[in-house]
Amino acid sequence: MDGNFFFVVGGVLVLAALVISFVGIRGSDSFPPNRGVLLGVIALFIAIVGTTMAFAIVKSVDEQDKRNDELAREDQEAGEGGQQAGASETSPQPATPGGQPEASSGGNQQPVQPVAGGGGGGATTTLSVSSPADGGLVFDPNGLTAKPGNVTIDYDNPSPVPHSIAVATSNGNVLGEVPPFTDGKQSVHLTDLAPGEYVFYCPVPGHREAGMEGDLTVGG
Repeated sequence: MDGNFFFVVGGVLVLAALVISFVGIRGSDSFPPNRGVLLGVIALFIAIVGTTMAFAIVKSVDEQDKRNDELAREDQEAGEGGQQAGASETSPQPATPGGQPEASSGGNQQPVQPVAGGGGGGATTTLSVSSPADGGLVFDPNGLTAKPGNVTIDYDNPSPVPHSIAVATSNGNVLGEVPPFTDGKQSVHLTDLAPGEYVFYCPVPGHREAGMEGDLTVGG
């Protein structure tokens, strides 16, 4: 059944009304001829109207069921789309000022402890270096001296700007360094340093070029 059924029933009702009116006008003296005919005509109209109402109810129920199915399907598709979108999302990586690598805070990162030579025994010379709390790109002091052998440099960075410290030979061979960090202290340990001239600097891009470096002299 579809919407055309209403047009058919409507046409039947109009046609029946016209026929009855025509017959009634032509035979007004004898229409209806008896009570049975009258009841039959009334029953016919009642049947037509009742059938129309029943069709309308069935049609509305079908439309409601169809609409409910469409809504359920749309909700399911929306839920599946949300799960796929959530799975494809990635967590943004935190950035530090100036595009520098993310730094650890509080000095909890374990320092690198490379071996610069053999041996490794004997006394250790401990030196201290710091940077300004305002994040200035300098070391204080920028010149250190030590005895040959084991050397530890304690670096204090109290600023929110990530810094690091690395030690290298005069020809650029890195002997040890710590990862960039903020608001804390780190130590770089060097073993069996031979007498000579070394350099310590901040390996964060751009910091050494801005003047954040110093000299380490190991005595003979």
